[in-house]
Amino acid sequence: MKLQRIFAFGVSIALLTTLPAVSAVKSGAPCKKIGASAKVKGKSFICVKSGKKKIWNKVKEEYPLALPTISQTPTPTPSTSPTPSLSPMPTFTPAPSPSPSPTIPQEPKNFSDITSYEQITYWAWRKSSEKIQASESTVRSVEILIGPKSGILNKNPLEATQITSRLYSGFAQPKDLKFVSYSYEDIPWAQNLIDTLINDEDLRNLIQSPNRGGKENARVICPTVERCHSSSPFTNRAGKSFVIAGYTPSRVNNEVETKGELQSHEFTHVIQQHQFIGSSLELDGLASLKQHVPWWLVEGGADFGGFASKYYLSYEDYLQGRMRDVYQSPKNDKSWYEEFINPPSNQYWIQFNSSGEIYNVGFMITEILSALKGPGVQMEIIKLIAKGKSMDQAFESIFGTPWKSAVGEIASLISAERARY
Repeated sequence: MKLQRIFAFGVSIALLTTLPAVSAVKSGAPCKKIGASAKVKGKSFICVKSGKKKIWNKVKEEYPLALPTISQTPTPTPSTSPTPSLSPMPTFTPAPSPSPSPTIPQEPKNFSDITSYEQITYWAWRKSSEKIQASESTVRSVEILIGPKSGILNKNPLEATQITSRLYSGFAQPKDLKFVSYSYEDIPWAQNLIDTLINDEDLRNLIQSPNRGGKENARVICPTVERCHSSSPFTNRAGKSFVIAGYTPSRVNNEVETKGELQSHEFTHVIQQHQFIGSSLELDGLASLKQHVPWWLVEGGADFGGFASKYYLSYEDYLQGRMRDVYQSPKNDKSWYEEFINPPSNQYWIQFNSSGEIYNVGFMITEILSALKGPGVQMEIIKLIAKGKSMDQAFESIFGTPWKSAVGEIASLISAERARY
């Protein structure tokens, strides 16, 4: 059958710059260094790459990306450097500021530093935002393959993919990706394409074994005309990756599917898969990450990748976006969360596969870990598991504390946070 093909080649979205004269900082004005920031008249700007130009872009955010500098007490000797002030003051008489800057919560270095959940949300977001802005994308292109009777909801999956690539810079990931979109009518076309793209008979046999859904991967994603909106990633042992996504025209206004969050979620899965390439667990890990990795980290980690990528320019938007997972988390006590986080075996999570806890509770666990160690922590854990370490060993290697003792801390934090809403 004829394939509709669109090739999207990336211009990576780099960010922020050195300050030119303050008067020159405004949206669209040229800037010098990707990655610098400026604040003018209470408005924040970052230097981004737009085509071949570097320009200032206005940022909507609740907290600044950088910690404020603590100014010293003024002395009678006038400074030769200009200092910002709201208006000229005739004396040094102290007066309250009419619009104080928001207080940035203390950065937690370990679990004992966490005294409020705001430390978790802010530092998970900030460390992710800074990582994205300081990194380059590994992904060069995304090839879009659309079924002959289908369409696609997000016509530019490259943008979200490249942002997520930057979020997990430093970890193995592909340079090129295929994104497959198909409707219920195109299931035979999609299944034939899946079989062809896997291009690894041993891996395909494992993926399509009866206990993993059988040979109808395309139908599992798209069971009916109106429920054709799931998605799934695949990576073979040669490192070739593709994502399949169902297409339902009536979901044209669904923000998750059209604004990049789904694409970032699935590309996070792709990067998770790439941590198994070349390891002793390669074949089994690529066939199913959940054979070895906690289910909440697989899906909750991908949810975190979606939120952190989509909202990296605005903490306020991140706070609002993440509440979708928080509201869907169950209101349970600490003991329930302890068992969920660290059950006797991975089979325990099967009961939650369709109810959502591995996504929403998993997001909150990943957010806590990311606030302490940065967004790459989930990939570091998965990489160590791929090398044969248990979750207990991987966690202690990174955090320097036993996993079982951290489970209680995490369970207490999530239970208390969920009780607030």
